[in-house]
Amino acid sequence: MGHARQEHQEEQQRVNQVIRAIDRQIAADHSQAARSKKEMMKIRRNFWEDVRVNIDDPGEAAETAISIKQQAEVLSDRERCHRQAQNQLMTLERLKESPWFGRVDFKEEGDPEIERIYIGISSFLNPEDENFLVYDWRAPISSLYYDYPPGSARYETPAGTISGTMKLKRQYLIRNGQIQSLFDTGVTIGDELLQEVLGNRTDAQMKSIVATIQKEQNRIIRNEGPRLLVVQGAAGSGKTSAALQRVAYLLYRHRETLRAEQILLFSPNPMFNSYVSTVLPELGEENMQQTTFQDLLQTRLGDVFRLEDSFTQMEYTLTALDEAGYTPRMEGIRWKASLDFMHLLDQYLVMLGRKSMIFKDVSFRGEILISSRRITERFYALDPLPCRFPTGSSCW
Repeated sequence: MGHARQEHQEEQQRVNQVIRAIDRQIAADHSQAARSKKEMMKIRRNFWEDVRVNIDDPGEAAETAISIKQQAEVLSDRERCHRQAQNQLMTLERLKESPWFGRVDFKEEGDPEIERIYIGISSFLNPEDENFLVYDWRAPISSLYYDYPPGSARYETPAGTISGTMKLKRQYLIRNGQIQSLFDTGVTIGDELLQEVLGNRTDAQMKSIVATIQKEQNRIIRNEGPRLLVVQGAAGSGKTSAALQRVAYLLYRHRETLRAEQILLFSPNPMFNSYVSTVLPELGEENMQQTTFQDLLQTRLGDVFRLEDSFTQMEYTLTALDEAGYTPRMEGIRWKASLDFMHLLDQYLVMLGRKSMIFKDVSFRGEILISSRRITERFYALDPLPCRFPTGSSCW
């Protein structure tokens, strides 16, 4: 009992030390956020003073467009820096409340030292020596916590596989900077921790519970093999949690090339959007785009076509049996739901990739700046095209 109390005190001392370091970093980040906000507001006030506007001829108009674009990029860069600083502050505040939820003691093959790896919702480096005080749950080394009990273990890195021995696996409940409980375990999640986490989830929004990720879920989250990944499971099996945490992992893994705004989540209804909207921000990431498929179609096609949602169509198919035109309309619905119709659309998209895209003149005050013919020639001269279709290689 005395040993356990002493160990608890030593762990609490480390929590206190890390929180003090976090406080220092929060103060520094506040100053940085204030500076970036001041620069951003200055650029906004002086935006048009720093832009040379001249549209007397096409050449001058092009220079004006370039000048506006350059100023907009500078402003966008400052806004991005300010947003990143604000997000970092929010992450640090959450980290201060609960710096970590897990610890792994790992001895790498050929290394006499045992490394203590503390795992939390975000990485935190010691500002003095830049050593990791906390590892992000998405870091390669953190997969040890989810995938192995004490004993032989390994994890994958960009440089290859690191093998060794896990000497200890410990889990924590930390609230408001105080350790509520800690226990050593041989599995990913102890009953005590799971009960505590689930007992606190009584609101109308989903929470990120990265401390409770199971080995099978971790495989889904970190899977980077197939281009398409289908996850099948019963209701309540954790599919949504795994999907959102997979998004957070991919944003971390590909942070140099992937941004949250490039990810789109299709939800069954707007209520679901609200339910999952806090998960990524809790993990220190910006929220992705969220919509229903019907809303996306309405946004893209609503100005041109009259769209019918699935509920209206279902009501028609079940109740309008005696109405005129019912039979041909049902034939049309069946045709549009068939694989043949999908293949026809694919062929049409491939054709648009070669010809027949329709562009309009770019005009300003009644004067054509760039003709549709010139845009068409430029678009089809690009190889590869700026946006490929599903049968191609990139985006749709």
